[in-house]
Amino acid sequence: MTPIESIYEIRSAILDLQRHLQSKDKVVSYRTQAKYEQWVDRFFRENVKVVEPEKRFICLHDLDYFIKLLESTVEYYQM
Repeated sequence: MTPIESIYEIRSAILDLQRHLQSKDKVVSYRTQAKYEQWVDRFFRENVKVVEPEKRFICLHDLDYFIKLLESTVEYYQM
């Protein structure tokens, strides 16, 4: 799998999780957050030479920022 394919897979997965992140059910919200963190961690592991690790904390708490970071990383690979 290429880096861009992996990023698209991560993006698709987090967009699927997005509607569950704000669930009123604490169990659903907790499990969804755990899955979201796994996707964020995977992204940072696979792109360690491209993305600053300090951005991980921001991504864990801001889905929109993470999506923008995914898009900018795809642009980097396409250059």
